[in-house]
Amino acid sequence: MLKPLPTAMLAATFVIALAQPVWARTCPKRIKDGRALLAKSKLAQSEKTKAKSWIDESEKFHDGGDHGESMKKVKEALMLLKKK
Repeated sequence: MLKPLPTAMLAATFVIALAQPVWARTCPKRIKDGRALLAKSKLAQSEKTKAKSWIDESEKFHDGGDHGESMKKVKEALMLLKKK
């Protein structure tokens, strides 16, 4: 009989494995949204440069298959670009 901990770990691994393809499809949309916001942004040039850097990093992570890190970087950029 399986003990609860290994079963929970197996379930968590399964969920994470299924989430990766979802993130893979989400990254390009978020990156595109970030670039669109960047083009319209009225932020200071230094903040625009920082946001662009994060978007570029996000795209590199996505291309390399690290979708979790890609989403983290693009979310940082989007938060910066959406601030008033």
